[in-house]
Amino acid sequence: MKMGGVKMKAEILKVVTKKVLMNILILLVIVFLVIAVTGIPLDFDIVSYNGKHTPNMNMDGVIENIRNNFKIFLRGEEFNIKVQGETIGQLLLKTATKSLFILFFGTLLAVVIGIPKGIIDSRKRERSGTIKLLQSLIPLSIPDILTIVLVQMGAIYLYNNGISLLGLGPLPALGDEGFVNAIYPIISISILPAAYIARITATTIEENFEKPYILAARGKGCSRVQIIKNHMMKSIIYGVLSGFPTVMGIMFSSLIIVERLFYFRGMGFCMILFYTTDLIPPYEGGIAFTTFILFLAIFYYFIFLIFNVLKDIILPKTKFH
Repeated sequence: MKMGGVKMKAEILKVVTKKVLMNILILLVIVFLVIAVTGIPLDFDIVSYNGKHTPNMNMDGVIENIRNNFKIFLRGEEFNIKVQGETIGQLLLKTATKSLFILFFGTLLAVVIGIPKGIIDSRKRERSGTIKLLQSLIPLSIPDILTIVLVQMGAIYLYNNGISLLGLGPLPALGDEGFVNAIYPIISISILPAAYIARITATTIEENFEKPYILAARGKGCSRVQIIKNHMMKSIIYGVLSGFPTVMGIMFSSLIIVERLFYFRGMGFCMILFYTTDLIPPYEGGIAFTTFILFLAIFYYFIFLIFNVLKDIILPKTKFH
């Protein structure tokens, strides 16, 4: 009996070790590709003339720049390089705090809105339910930049006319001086994730209502609210958390647009600045851009990994409890 238990533990340890090593390998490949691609000089271009394509600088110089990029990051020197009077490490800390603030509260708002909205949308057999269902599908079918621009236009209108929102206001439509400046960016970045979570919630409820134990509960006279609360909530949580990697992907892709349009100087805003401005030398701008991209890539990867672990190890117990 003990031998069987030891053998099972060894097998589990082997599987876990294999997964950890595989994930470390994937992360190293991601880091390698990011450093290599962003090592290409920001002012590098390919010029087309008379049907011929010619780079605007020597390729040996480009390769040397990529090598220097690897040397800087392997030595850990990137955080000490100065950009407009501040080190990249200081800029990263300051901007990451702002961006993670938006991402965290945007995620929280998306969940708070998305799950109740999905519960309402699940009443698809009623006419009003069909309209409510479309309210979740329409935001998913339009570009994220359009929803962000619409929120910004609304924010500018409210501010210019001195109209308050949620008892606060008039809220500033641009800037990052305080907490109130983050409200519109948080709303903007949460719209599509909330619609996605609502769709997951509605689909989960619709599928569960066809299961025998739910039909039995309905036959005993349980109300719809009781059934959802007592019999479906674990399945809803499982579905939402399973879809969280996609939700985070939507939010990360919207982060740069939100910060740029609302002049919220987080990581996304600074990445555009590093890549496009002539005020920062290409060398410093390139190193800063690479550092920020690496941080976002590693952060997103660990978030993705955490939710996969929850899905594969913890959540199945929740789902089938």
